[in-house]
Amino acid sequence: MKPTLRIAFVGFGHVGRRFADLLRGPFGRALRAAGVRPIVTGIATARHGTAVDARGLSASRAAALTRAGKPLSTLHRAPEVASVTAFIRQVPADVLIEITTLEPRTGEPATSHVAAALRRGLHVVTANKGPVAFARRRLRRLAARHGRVFLHEGAVMDGFPIFNLVERCLPGVQVLGFRGVVNATTTRILSAMEKGVGFEVALREVQQAGVSEADPRNDIDGWDAAVKACAIANALMDAQLRPQDVRRQGIAAITATDVLAARARGERLRLVARGRRVGRQVRLSVAPESLADGDLLAARADGALVLETDLMGEIGLSEGPGGVEQTAYALLADLIEISRAHRGRGVRPRRVRRSGRASG
Repeated sequence: MKPTLRIAFVGFGHVGRRFADLLRGPFGRALRAAGVRPIVTGIATARHGTAVDARGLSASRAAALTRAGKPLSTLHRAPEVASVTAFIRQVPADVLIEITTLEPRTGEPATSHVAAALRRGLHVVTANKGPVAFARRRLRRLAARHGRVFLHEGAVMDGFPIFNLVERCLPGVQVLGFRGVVNATTTRILSAMEKGVGFEVALREVQQAGVSEADPRNDIDGWDAAVKACAIANALMDAQLRPQDVRRQGIAAITATDVLAARARGERLRLVARGRRVGRQVRLSVAPESLADGDLLAARADGALVLETDLMGEIGLSEGPGGVEQTAYALLADLIEISRAHRGRGVRPRRVRRSGRASG
């Protein structure tokens, strides 16, 4: 019989609900093919309360309840849980999925949630950029100390395997720098403005699609891109940077005139995140740039990233229209990796070549 993989959620927004929908179908089949039988044993939310059931609760029912704005209490089959901290301490689970709302200036409370789960002996998967940007090295060490796995493939570019690409497919390669369009909200707004759509109308369309951050100012002011830049630098360049270390400029000051003037020149305006190793330091920036039509970052895609490496030169990655389903897939991919550890095969944390200290 396949071992049971007990899954608990902290945060259950668009991504978590889509994951729950797909767990009954293709996601569940993929996990069973990986050798485990997945059950959801707990969900903790800020707005809809908490549900815990050691026998397994209906994730699809939980998704329906929260979409309708109803509490999860009807699914709860356990002693009362007083807080998220208590939930992490008590929920009968093997892995915690942390997908709370991003707080780009502190990375909390997600970072503390991840650390608490690892200390308790749970594997952790997150699509939250905060823990990767603020504490990735510390959390990876904590996971190793407790014999657990901390994975975060969904933190940047939805389900595109950026971190796994370098870890699995580019052995011995050092990432020297990167440039990328990593915030889908600003890309979609600027693309809509090229067609004559007003800024506010374009923003509402992105919000309705469920692509923007809960507070869209984090997208527009460049905070989301700054956090992602830190996540990339910390994971792929062994940096120890915080979003406050990033030279940051958003798109709030860009007008329709600016966008149309760029198009007249055969260019497109995009919010570009850049990272570069300079001596013993890694320097990061986020700012609007005017890019030639032939540039990969100017493509009509939600995200694109160019890695500069020592042994493979430049490697370009482009993602089509992304969204909650792609991010939900990233959670699945990480859970499949964890299922191997759960079945006793083990997962080795990636060892990053150290290249000196990093600063802003």
